Amino acid sequence: MEKQLSDRSKQVLKLVIEEYIATARPVGSEVLREKYKLAVSSATLRAEMAELERQGYLAHRHTSGGRIPSESGYRLFVENLMNRMGLSSSDMRRVEHQFHQVEGNPDLTRWAELAASVLAQLARNTALVTVPRSEATALKQVQLIHLNDRSALTIAVMDDGSVRQSVCLLPYVTSQEELNSVSAALNAAFAGCVPLEMPLRTQGLSGIAAEVAPQVLGVVRQSGSRGTVSQSGLLNMLAQPEFRQSDAARPLVEILEGGALVNELTDRVVNRSGVHVIIGSENPLQEMASCSIVTASYTAQGGGYGLLTVVGPTRMQYERTISSVYYVSRLLSSMLHSGHESIRHAESRRFDDTAD
Repeated sequence: MEKQLSDRSKQVLKLVIEEYIATARPVGSEVLREKYKLAVSSATLRAEMAELERQGYLAHRHTSGGRIPSESGYRLFVENLMNRMGLSSSDMRRVEHQFHQVEGNPDLTRWAELAASVLAQLARNTALVTVPRSEATALKQVQLIHLNDRSALTIAVMDDGSVRQSVCLLPYVTSQEELNSVSAALNAAFAGCVPLEMPLRTQGLSGIAAEVAPQVLGVVRQSGSRGTVSQSGLLNMLAQPEFRQSDAARPLVEILEGGALVNELTDRVVNRSGVHVIIGSENPLQEMASCSIVTASYTAQGGGYGLLTVVGPTRMQYERTISSVYYVSRLLSSMLHSGHESIRHAESRRFDDTAD
């Protein structure tokens, strides 16, 4: 639950976060007072910052020195304190000009590559963009085939005749007879559903069926474009102070290169509107706990969807990154549907539909 903060405390927290984002250095009371011409004493600012630390919004790296934002501080900043301003007119014109260069091109991979490049330039971090894929094909039948005591082959037959399969891990030792019952339960819940509907149908499942349902959904979501991810700006992220040491960067690079992050984000984002901000330990993968993610979905003609994602340190420029993801997702959807329609009227609403 959000703790009650005075207007002055909110101002101090906002300035500390903005200063830390800009400099990557812990922020002291003297820096705030002198740089921002605050009409309060350093002692008063120190007391405010100490109280913000006590409430969990700021933290100390060392016993002496300034404060840095905590994850709770960043979350409050994103939801209530940051300036909600869209991209500048010059940025929007530049982005639209770049997208008009591929207008009429039927190759969706080219669109995803361009979107990743544009986002990486705007947000100055790593951008990942997936090629749109359709979830319009319904599941016809699923079957689990015993491989060994703790794994089974999952075979999903779709209405269009395609067959998708993968190995499914089981929570405990299971026989083929038990797997037949699990298959029957999964078919009763999911047969005839498109992937977007399946998460809503899991509530009645129990036992092994409930345990393996997310893995079955992953199998059903496989398609020809599965794993087609365009990436840009990795060097932007690795240049940040947080990732200059190779031991800190290596696991992040492996995840970004391997596509695991996009697979995890799909369930969170695809069925929801707006821009979603995931901070630090909120991340679906433990290795991403030092990062923040800003992501949104976009749609193509025919009902396919794709994801636009920016990854950076928790000390990212949230205002610019959120507005960039918001604008590019709207523009990309609009151009893929109509070929030329501008969405500046949508941008005038800013990005008040930002989600968690």
